[in-house]
Amino acid sequence: MTAITDTPFGKLEADGRLLKPQLKADTHVEGRFGYRGDIAYDGPEVFIKEVFAVSEAGKPAIGFLSGSIKEFETLPKLVESFGPLFDGAGKYLIYVGDLPRGSRWYISFGDVKIYIVFIDDTSVYNELIDTFYVDKVKLKKYDTSAKLDALADVGLKYDAVSDYQVVSYEEALKRKAAG
Repeated sequence: MTAITDTPFGKLEADGRLLKPQLKADTHVEGRFGYRGDIAYDGPEVFIKEVFAVSEAGKPAIGFLSGSIKEFETLPKLVESFGPLFDGAGKYLIYVGDLPRGSRWYISFGDVKIYIVFIDDTSVYNELIDTFYVDKVKLKKYDTSAKLDALADVGLKYDAVSDYQVVSYEEALKRKAAG
């Protein structure tokens, strides 16, 4: 069994940033630690919610993370607060509630690249199923760890840059304002 302190989630735990965990443990995949819940990134009131995230043994950064934030303008603070827990090899898909409907952007913050997608009143879970074309009926039979594994397996391989507009954060702000 992997101790959380031996994972990238250990720092988040020590800082009291892991909120409302549904899962915070090894998954069914050997060497993989998973987290589902919310993670604070700018004080306890600003958090990324409905997080699906995994780290692989021996890797210092989170390999896959998806969740939703309310305001696009807080995205740089999210990236900054995770610091070295995000890296250029990771896959990060963030759903944002205040973007123009249909927005699908691919934004770089240094070597960290993030897929950004508009979300309305649906859940991150349902959005991931749609984005990754995962069989929802099959997932219903799985426990929490197996669901996370199934989504992370696809998420870690996700490479759909051609389905997104590659923009800078500043350009995305302009597009958001133009709405």
